[in-house]
Amino acid sequence: MAPNDTARARPVTAWEWVLRVAVLAASAVLLWEFVTAGQLITHNLDALPFHYAGALAVHVTTGAQLLAAGALWSRGGRGPGNDRTVLLLSLGAFVVGFPQAALGTYGPLQAHVPLALLLVSLVVWSAVLVFRRRSA
Repeated sequence: MAPNDTARARPVTAWEWVLRVAVLAASAVLLWEFVTAGQLITHNLDALPFHYAGALAVHVTTGAQLLAAGALWSRGGRGPGNDRTVLLLSLGAFVVGFPQAALGTYGPLQAHVPLALLLVSLVVWSAVLVFRRRSA
């Protein structure tokens, strides 16, 4: 039996489920942001309140993701370094969301869009790590 087989054979914990739900919620909100941003690019300004609401939801969901990742990491989690990586990615997503949103309102879109892509990358990378865990 390989050293990592026992870690992979354990069932998914409650905090892992909370983290999975938070990552899925953050991913869904970011998808919403892409849809409403597409409407704004086509000069449909009716989508602006929905895009603003989505920005608030990004902060809430990445904050929930960060809290769940922190709780999982503090409990020892499952893999050496994997929980810490998810925690750091979640922290990065939460932190990047604020200047990204501010630049969308008060700054150039040339900075807003690349930060949005970075934010999506951080959340998707977290999702990949969280869902790669195997349950019994």
